[in-house]
Amino acid sequence: MAKGLRSKSARKYRAIKRETVFGPVETARVHRLAERLKKDAEGPKTSELEALARGEELMQVEKTDDTEMSEDQKISTSGRKNSNHAKHKMAKEDRKKKNKEQLSKRELKKKTTFFRFHK
Repeated sequence: MAKGLRSKSARKYRAIKRETVFGPVETARVHRLAERLKKDAEGPKTSELEALARGEELMQVEKTDDTEMSEDQKISTSGRKNSNHAKHKMAKEDRKKKNKEQLSKRELKKKTTFFRFHK
């Protein structure tokens, strides 16, 4: 019989692989993330507290004109999009218009020839 996912040998090898191959990578990642979180948590707060203890004012970042302009600008969400689907739809509409124009020219030609011969 084939070794299914529920077989004892497959489960045993999976457990070994989980411990030896994936385990060290996962623990290293967890330690890196924990150190980064510790550094982020301690970094800016301690300097701000020290500055406040010395009586200094904290620097406040002013908004530049670029950010104000981008906030005030409204982006239109209506109208045609630049997706392939929209391009295909536009091309299809253009073909329909062209076909109607050609049809009307044909009909006009038919009418003129009909009246020319049946007067």
